[in-house]
Amino acid sequence: MSQELQALEPAWLWTGKEYPDDRSWVRGFTDDMLLELAAAGRQLLDSSAAPETLKPADIPLPLCDSVLSASYNDLENGCGFSVLSGLPVDDWGVELTRAVQCVVGIRYGKITKQNREGDYLLDVVNKDVSHGTQNRGYHSNVMLDFHNDGANTVALTCLETAAEGGETILVSAPRIYNEILKLRPDLLPPLIRGYYHHRRNQRAPEDAPVMPHRTPVFCNINGVFHCCYSRISIDSTKDEGLVFDPLEQEALDFLDTQMQRPELQMRTRLQKGDIQLVNNFVVLHSRTGFVDKPGNPRHLLRLWLDDDRSRFNGPNKMDFYLPEESRFMQTIGYEGLAAAE
Repeated sequence: MSQELQALEPAWLWTGKEYPDDRSWVRGFTDDMLLELAAAGRQLLDSSAAPETLKPADIPLPLCDSVLSASYNDLENGCGFSVLSGLPVDDWGVELTRAVQCVVGIRYGKITKQNREGDYLLDVVNKDVSHGTQNRGYHSNVMLDFHNDGANTVALTCLETAAEGGETILVSAPRIYNEILKLRPDLLPPLIRGYYHHRRNQRAPEDAPVMPHRTPVFCNINGVFHCCYSRISIDSTKDEGLVFDPLEQEALDFLDTQMQRPELQMRTRLQKGDIQLVNNFVVLHSRTGFVDKPGNPRHLLRLWLDDDRSRFNGPNKMDFYLPEESRFMQTIGYEGLAAAE
């Protein structure tokens, strides 16, 4: 695999100053669009259709199409993330908001499973569990390191904010790649070769705790840049006896250092009624620790969306936890990575 990945598109190479916390770049829904979304959500609830079976043609959104198409283009061809705003979640309530998120989400891809428990629409709330080998971070309130999720897109709808903290932080993975290429090109080979990942508590009984393949942090698949990173699942392989050589360890540490540079970060705090959408292959996301409001905890709704129209189809967290659900595993697979370069 070439050390210098090609096709790093200008739109991907953003820095934080291009996305100030004034929300000037957020896309809002008009009142008429919100009425259309509410009607669509009620139609879905009345139909009792399973979210994973939905297609855009099932519930048309003619008034919202222009905003959603522009947002989709942000993910596929632009900066790699988008925020939609203005859902009246307090008026709608949780059930209708869930339905509306599904109706919006299918414009970005098919709703997929997120864990072995079979959740398609997941509640992101603090359950005071430790963030480690046996638990994933969405039920913790501690700081989450930069990582990607599964499938093409992760969508988060904000129902309630925290009393303190809970800030979202995004960085451009291609920008981070360019910084490493400029500052420490000697550290790129281990990142491109990749690392083994721990499946944590999300594996079939017949699967080993550790993935059998190295997952590249950076790779080029059919001419398209892809990133896949989760430091905690990489480090957790040490519990199974894996040892990193000094260059592998230094590369991970330097990668994390670059992502912590404030000038490269976009920081924002999701507001009630926001839907944040992130392309998992070109954007890494983090979240600061938070404190809940007494009796009214921070609450997000999460979807993973797999888009078979997309030019992005690479290694992702779905491969670790739900390989049978991963479109990458079913189409290219780790054995096919070299051929897809």
